Formats: sequence, C-alpha cells, structure tokens
Amino acid sequence: MKGIKSLAAWFLLAFGFGLAQGSLTLYTSEVPGDVNALVEAFRKENPGVEVKVFRSGTGEVVAKLRAELEAGNPQPDLIWFANPEYFRELSGKGLLRRVPPTVPGYPVQYAYEGGRYYEVRLLYNVIAVNTQRLREERPRLWRDLARPAYRGLLAMPDPNFSGAALITLGTLTGRLGFGYFEALRANGLAIEQSNPVLQQKLARGEYALALTTDFGVRQEAAKGAPLATIYPQDGAILVPTPIGVTSWSRNPTLAERFLRFLLSPTAQALFAERGYYPVMPGAPRPKGAPERVVALPGTPADEGTLRRFNELFGLRR
Repeated sequence: MKGIKSLAAWFLLAFGFGLAQGSLTLYTSEVPGDVNALVEAFRKENPGVEVKVFRSGTGEVVAKLRAELEAGNPQPDLIWFANPEYFRELSGKGLLRRVPPTVPGYPVQYAYEGGRYYEVRLLYNVIAVNTQRLREERPRLWRDLARPAYRGLLAMPDPNFSGAALITLGTLTGRLGFGYFEALRANGLAIEQSNPVLQQKLARGEYALALTTDFGVRQEAAKGAPLATIYPQDGAILVPTPIGVTSWSRNPTLAERFLRFLLSPTAQALFAERGYYPVMPGAPRPKGAPERVVALPGTPADEGTLRRFNELFGLRR
C-alpha cells in the first residue's frame, strides 16, 4: 500500500503539476496595468505558467500579426483587441479554435461564431469631461460636441492606432454621417495617439472634453483627477474587444484555461475594480458606474471612411 501511495504521489508530481506549467504568448491592445494585473492573478492560480505579452494599439497589433502570418511564423496563443472585423476574418480562414461556451451563466450573445472568440468584459466609448474646465453646459448628445461652445476644447484618439477610436469613427459616421466629423474638425477637434495619452491630458486640463473609453476615465478619476463620464442619451458606443485562441497555438489547453479564467469570479471582480463592466451576470459593476447604459453596437470604420478621416485631419498611416 505504501508503495502504491508513493507511486501515486510521483505520478501527480510528474504529470499533475505539468498541466499547470508551460508558457503562453498574448497579443493585446489592453492597457498595460490592466493586463498585467490579470496575468499575475492567473499565475497565482497556475504556478509555473509563464505569460508573455506583446501590447500596443490595436492597429499595430493587427499589423504585427498580419506580417507574422504572411511570413508563416505567427506567435500568439491568444489575441485580444478591439477589431471584430479581423476576428471574423481569422475565424473565416479557420485560424481560431472553437472553445465551447460552457461557463455557467455566460451570456451566449457574447460567444461569437459558436465560441471562436469571446467578450470577457464590456467597455463603452463615452464623452469625458474635465469638470474644472467645463463647469456648465455639458453635452448630452453626440451632436452637441459640434456646438460653438465647445470650440477648441475637444480631442479623440487616432483611429489608425486605437481600435476603440476606429469603432467610434465607424459607429458615429453610420449614425450621423461623415459630415459629423467634418463639423468636429471645424470646431477644433484634436487627435491624440491613444486613449491613455488622451485621458492623462484631459486630467491635466489640456482638454475639456474627449471622446474616449469609460473605464479609463474612471481609472483617472480614482487617482483624483477632476473627470466625469457622460453616457450620451443617444447611446454610448459598446466597443467589441474579443479574445480568442489561435489555431496554431503551441499550448491550446493552457490558452483555453486563460480565457476561462477571465470569466471567473476572480477576474470579473478585477475587471470591475479597474473600471470595466463585467460580462458575467451577478458580478459587481464598477464603482460609480450607472446600473444600465443605453448602448449603440460598435462598428469599425471601413477603409474608405478611415481614408477620408486621415485626409481631413492630415494623418498618415
């Protein structure tokens, strides 16, 4: 009996612990502090696992992956960024693994194409306000930003770099026409590279208003910045930011474990702490966030719209 127990213990050491070892490579556009916190929480539950992260704006992440695929040497086990069109493209080519949506209570509408890629938390593009620079006459609708009262006070991220900004451009063009951005340009709309850069400048008072992500505004406000979030009455823009396991993954079982971890109570609570709406029912919502949001489904701008935007603002890709 003692010999059998010893053999069983050796088997667990040799094979059981091995299941919690290995490495993953994640390509993402997530904010560094947020993704690092999630990776560390995952590693605490999976000792011996290494997670390598390449992080940049969605545009640069997609460009890097495209180049690797063309060279026949793609690296990531998981991809996570705000470009649902590219996820559909990869899925259509059979380059994303199906992960069955078996997490109890998960809203099935966020398991795209039968589980080829998933939403793991929700974020919105909103209007952010520096309350020290703009004390009155706050906008309530997206159209309000073109009013003369806001001339020279407004900025947004570069849609060539930011996937969320590309979705803002596509969604508002679809709703209001491209003339809306022409009106904003005439009203002095400035372009910053990314949401984090823009939010820091907004916090310092370099701008009074911004088209930006809600969670980032909450993070800056938690640090003491004089910022407020306006969810427009005509709808905040729900930004798709899915995650998926690649078909070429060298460690697909571990990659699926990481995806499912993001839907766990631990990760969902961490999302809420960092200002995101959790996707799982019953998880706490972020502090100070409204219980319900009128949402517009986000749609990325097509190449023609992005080209017009670049010409309008003098941007180059």
